[in-house]
Amino acid sequence: MIRLPRPEPTIASRRSPRPARLHRLAIAGSLIAALGAAGCGSSGPKSTKTAAVPAITKAQLVAKANAICTTGNGPILAAAAKLAGHPSPAQVAAVVQNTYLPSIGAQIRAINALGVPPGEQAEITKLLDLAQADLNKLRSNPALVNTDVFGDFARAAHPYGLTACAPTS
Repeated sequence: MIRLPRPEPTIASRRSPRPARLHRLAIAGSLIAALGAAGCGSSGPKSTKTAAVPAITKAQLVAKANAICTTGNGPILAAAAKLAGHPSPAQVAAVVQNTYLPSIGAQIRAINALGVPPGEQAEITKLLDLAQADLNKLRSNPALVNTDVFGDFARAAHPYGLTACAPTS
């Protein structure tokens, strides 16, 4: 019997949506199974097994949060230089939308992810709520970028030790 060479498969025939869909379903199923297994505990009916997260001290939190803010302030300071030349309101809005909001939002999320020192939950919650409220003010009115929009946060954060966060307020 003579065998003829098989024709090369086309790109379209090589990529079938079905295997990709099956692959995604398999991954989703694995994640659901892993989450279900992680939630299972045998130490009683109301057991909530959680990974032990080492507590962060206030000094560690302050140092790490200041480092986060110092790193995040670079793009913000560069954007502030763009605003020094009296840009139009549309240009101000674009700089706020593209630099300030994402950078400051990332700083807030990163500081929140650090954890809370024992006994400091109320203070940290207050600080992060103030930062978010000030960020929301800026989001709703980009022209506030040329004001002390983060002053509420700074007045509470700087005495706590977060001096690199909102350094110009």
